[in-house]
Amino acid sequence: MKKKYNIDTTISFLTGSNLVNILSKNDDKIIISVRSFISKNLNGFYGGILKFLIKKIYNKANKVIAVSKVLKNDLIENYNIDRNRINVIYNPYDIEKIIKMSKKPLKKEYRNIFSNTTIVNMGRLTKAKGQWHLLRVFKKVKEKIPDLQLVILGKGELEEYLINLTNKLNLSASVHFLGFQNNPFNFIAKSDLYVFPSLFEGFPNALVEAMTCGVPVISADCKSGPREILAPNSNIKQEINGIDYVDYGVLVGVCDDKFYDYNIDLTNPEIKLYEAIITLLNNNNLRKKYSELAINRIEDFNIESIIKEWENEI
Repeated sequence: MKKKYNIDTTISFLTGSNLVNILSKNDDKIIISVRSFISKNLNGFYGGILKFLIKKIYNKANKVIAVSKVLKNDLIENYNIDRNRINVIYNPYDIEKIIKMSKKPLKKEYRNIFSNTTIVNMGRLTKAKGQWHLLRVFKKVKEKIPDLQLVILGKGELEEYLINLTNKLNLSASVHFLGFQNNPFNFIAKSDLYVFPSLFEGFPNALVEAMTCGVPVISADCKSGPREILAPNSNIKQEINGIDYVDYGVLVGVCDDKFYDYNIDLTNPEIKLYEAIITLLNNNNLRKKYSELAINRIEDFNIESIIKEWENEI
């Protein structure tokens, strides 16, 4: 196919497509994009085969584009990819479009939720996103802020488990699973705080999108992306166990991947997440500060700037 159409440059995304792109090389320039944290994301027998192939084949690409510095380091340190082949280009965002969508009114059925102080989370309901930790923490936060509401946007295989946990925690009146929304941004923009408890990421689009909506954010300091977004001048290998009030938001230690029941005491990372939430919800000035800083930061991810970086690679 490449030979038939005399392809000059072939760009691929995701592991399977990247391998096919390299193996089908003709006279074209091969550019592959790594968008997930391979060491965390590929597991089991099939994942093991893909990791083996990555070690053997990725160095045959002309360029490897990683969406974060941590992913670049992962490729170098764990898969022996030539560092000179790898550049980092962050994900692009249509900032103007997101802001425009965020200003649209909510449907009447949802407006009453946001008449109270509201926390929001957006993402697939999967193990990697760690939403059960947020539910457990939210239970304790409600003891201090009784009218607090939690909105979770997204669908996924853990939905039934998360709803059952919500019921066990007696939170069904205060936690709102609103599923997939064509426009999630007007929900986020009307919230007081965005909380992101992921266990691992590639580059967290939802975190940047929440910042674009002008909402202060608390994020787990997981690999990879949150630290590069919220504390771009810090050491990307740094890992915290407590709370770090950084340049553009708040970082907290990463929770573990264990599914704790409703009656189990909070773990230390969950306690730190609780403390960070309470601090921001009780401090209007701090929330306003991080809201303003978030809007400043997202200009670095403007689609026009990112496209220019890609053009330089091509």
